[in-house]
Amino acid sequence: MSLCHFVFVMQKVWRTDQLFPPLLKEISDPPPLLYCLGQELDPADKYFAIVGTRRPSQYGKQMAEEFAFTISKAGFVIVSGLAYGIDAIAHKTALMAGSRTIAVLGSGLKHITPACNLPLAKEIQNSGTIITEFNEDIAPNKKTFPQRNRIIAGMSCATLVIEAPERSGALITARFALEYNRDVFAVPGNLTQETSTGTNRLIRDCKAFPATCCSDILGYLGASYIEESRNGASNPSSLTNDEQKVFDLIKNAPIQIDEIIAETKFPTSQINSILSMLEIKGFITVTGSYAFVTR
Repeated sequence: MSLCHFVFVMQKVWRTDQLFPPLLKEISDPPPLLYCLGQELDPADKYFAIVGTRRPSQYGKQMAEEFAFTISKAGFVIVSGLAYGIDAIAHKTALMAGSRTIAVLGSGLKHITPACNLPLAKEIQNSGTIITEFNEDIAPNKKTFPQRNRIIAGMSCATLVIEAPERSGALITARFALEYNRDVFAVPGNLTQETSTGTNRLIRDCKAFPATCCSDILGYLGASYIEESRNGASNPSSLTNDEQKVFDLIKNAPIQIDEIIAETKFPTSQINSILSMLEIKGFITVTGSYAFVTR
């Protein structure tokens, strides 16, 4: 797929416009203008950034899928940078969850990179939004990517870092988030992996909250969402179709998680995300390898 396959119905959103992301207006150096491709921005959306290495391990890929899926389902719009690796996985997973996602470019709209992510960019254009502060003819360079990262951090209520080496664009995004007084979370990583040095240091230096499961984040950010979900726990209509399918297997007796995977044939990452949401909503409790109905 080439750029000629894109329909460039570009929208300009000025900082004074109602559609401009509200949190982005609050930073010390907001862009005066955003060029947008795809769906119209919604100022009511809650944006959550997920960033990380371009070369994730299998563990990093799994964590990106689990966190992006569950956080999307919790009502947040995932924001990332359309790069290789964690960024692309976060965007794809949000789309798979049936949610919108925002891709922030370090270039103009006619220079979408990397080329291998052009099909993903087209998907985002159809059901999400691609945004940039750069004129459409501006090509990416070393200076434009940090500017892109400040927008990712600035428009988001929080940033999650999943695998980042010592010198990483993801750590630049985390630094901007901290400067803007936004919450930063990091997934603890393997001590022997280079891609974990940055995330583990964020945690060690108390610059990021350790995210060991999705409820670590949702419990911190989404108290009102969780309370509302728990109040609706007696009402099965508050469940999605996939959540209902899993809950039906659990509601009569405790069941091993491996059995749920075998019965539903859902990927492990999706089952983990669904179980996290059922637990957050107050329907079930997960202990070790078992899930059972909360009494």
